[in-house]
Amino acid sequence: PYPCYVVGGWVRDQILGRSPLHTDLDLVLPQQAVAIAKSFAQKYGAGFVVLDQVRQIARVVLPHGTLDFAQQVGDDIRCDLAERDFTMNAIAMEVHTPETWIDPHGGLVDIRHKLVRMIHPDNLAKDALRILRAYRQAAQLQFQIEEHTRQHLIKLSGGLAHIASERVLVELSHLLSIPAGSDWLTQALTDKVLEHWLPSEILEIERFQQIDSAVSSLLAKYTELEHFFAQNLCKERCALVPIKLASLVNSAHALKPLGLSRNEQRWLLGILRFLPVLGEQLEALRPVPAYRLFQATNAFFPALVTVAIAGGVPFSSCQPWLERWLDPHDPIAHPITLISGDEIKELFQLKPSPKIGELLDSIRLAQIEGLIGDRQSAIRYLQEILQKQV
Repeated sequence: PYPCYVVGGWVRDQILGRSPLHTDLDLVLPQQAVAIAKSFAQKYGAGFVVLDQVRQIARVVLPHGTLDFAQQVGDDIRCDLAERDFTMNAIAMEVHTPETWIDPHGGLVDIRHKLVRMIHPDNLAKDALRILRAYRQAAQLQFQIEEHTRQHLIKLSGGLAHIASERVLVELSHLLSIPAGSDWLTQALTDKVLEHWLPSEILEIERFQQIDSAVSSLLAKYTELEHFFAQNLCKERCALVPIKLASLVNSAHALKPLGLSRNEQRWLLGILRFLPVLGEQLEALRPVPAYRLFQATNAFFPALVTVAIAGGVPFSSCQPWLERWLDPHDPIAHPITLISGDEIKELFQLKPSPKIGELLDSIRLAQIEGLIGDRQSAIRYLQEILQKQV
């Protein structure tokens, strides 16, 4: 259709010479945006979803990117651009004449000067998530936030309290997943724009400021941890997000309003619960308490170590324990199963109950203390326990 404009991030990235892995285009059409998007999807066999029927916004999903079709706001493209968040995102290109930029708000100049500058305070107030997005885009693009804009971000930040938690968490996750994100999140916290979601009294800023360094130092020595940090605890986020959040706060419960997944919340609770243990002299831990620690933290032990190092625990104190976790044959971190719960039930004619778990735990403790070493000695040990209980 004519006219059809490309606007937003893709235009900005073309000006900057950036080439994202996925192509995400925002297209603005004067009319029938949803109908045109549907027709386009059908023609090319692509996915199609209506994002907003009222505002006429639809998405076409392609193998290597997305096309968002939106109906123009106002009488012309300039009216539409006037409703956007920042000048760098308010530049349009007419697809039939790509050599022409439409830039009514000086976005090209701000891009040249690497500035995040608002178009109007009202635009931020209409969608307060744009406040957090300013810090994220500054981190992503290595820009600075223009001071007048920053003052309005602070002034209007109360509006973030009314934004849905999942939208806030998406922006936080983006911010924590990019190289300069921690610095810019620290700036946002210093500016108190996230006071509703991350109140000052729960923050450990000094520890958080060291988390990227802790991650880097561990990866430099143990490249096998790359998979650990990159694993997804839920569909949307990798493990680095809850690890960094754990370094940022002193209370996992305080983050519940953000709506983290059950798995992420379990990591947060575990890291903050066992962090004081890693602040002690770990080398003094005897085999049984060490086994107990590994059993309780096995799924996230490197995350616990990372946050501890960021908090000032010497790397030399954590290193031997991390290496035990990394060794799949370590008898304390990963004890071999000499006998299973099902075998115990069958051999001793026991019904399913918590007692089975207690017996398994007794076997592992005896194994760690060197009292047993194979299946037969484990069975004899269990016989002795059960005879005493008769």
